[in-house]
Amino acid sequence: METRKNILILSDTSDTLALAPVGFSDGEKTPPEEFLLIRYGDNDYTKGEERGKFAFGEADADEIISDFSQRGKDIVFDYEHQTLKGTEAPASGWIRSIAKSAEGLVAKVDWTERAKKFLSGREYRYHSPVLHFKSGRPYRLHSVALTNHPALHGYPALVADDNKPNKQEETMNEHLKKIAAMLGVTVVALADGKEDEKATAEAAEAKVKALLDDGKGLQNLLSLHDCKTAEELTLKIKGMVPATEKQQLEEKLAGIEAEKAVAKAFSDGKLIEAQREWAVALAKKDLKAFSDYAEKAPKVAPGPAASVPAGTPPKTEETLAMSDNEKGIFQKLGLTDEQINKIKEGK
Repeated sequence: METRKNILILSDTSDTLALAPVGFSDGEKTPPEEFLLIRYGDNDYTKGEERGKFAFGEADADEIISDFSQRGKDIVFDYEHQTLKGTEAPASGWIRSIAKSAEGLVAKVDWTERAKKFLSGREYRYHSPVLHFKSGRPYRLHSVALTNHPALHGYPALVADDNKPNKQEETMNEHLKKIAAMLGVTVVALADGKEDEKATAEAAEAKVKALLDDGKGLQNLLSLHDCKTAEELTLKIKGMVPATEKQQLEEKLAGIEAEKAVAKAFSDGKLIEAQREWAVALAKKDLKAFSDYAEKAPKVAPGPAASVPAGTPPKTEETLAMSDNEKGIFQKLGLTDEQINKIKEGK
């Protein structure tokens, strides 16, 4: 690398750093109207036997854009840096604007007819900017040249080779294949054996739409069961009471509610002992119908004593006891200990 008055001048055979843009070749040997001038990050180069690098970031791009705006004139695109040599230096084009992109500093250029022919005929293929530096950072773009001796690594030519595939399209196809494989979509083949990119992309799109629809269905199911994840729903399902146990438990609960309703009817003097079996059967079958009857029935017994048939033993801890299995079933239904105790006591 050679520095003259804070100007970075590099190349293989002259005093310039030769570069080339990324992704602007269209496979038809057409000179690009817009191209990547300098890429963000470390830019490695080789000049003769010397290897080196220089860093370029967004702040550097801002400095160069600001300097370009302040000067208010197009930047010359010449041949082999003739502008620096003080000799006749015809322009190959004029950079009319520069801007930042996701990759780096991008330039828009108007080529001369002569330069278009050189580029289309692949007589010139690469570009080389001349940068001014201040405190070790680039701040001005002096000029750019067409050259055939690029020193910078990792930059393709301005114009594609005749027999080389378009790199951007090739990469796009590879990405599409990877996406199709991830989705389980088979790459569609044409009659001549070539891959049908359009049909494959449509198949991948349909698979993504189906997955999104499935996702909506799952979300609706989770919302229905008040769950946030599929794992939470799975655990909830595993904790549910089996159908047979649920039916038995529901019958037991219905019996308890029926006994409570019948006991209240006896306590209110609405029933006599001869009606007990009938009353319990009706309450178990249709609790509302029995409750309506008991509410409207006239008082036929003297009082609370009639609700306890003769010979009924008092409630004890033993009679109130409930098996662990029964208690477990109640807990699976989400009943609290207080609710379970009330059921045991017949309240």
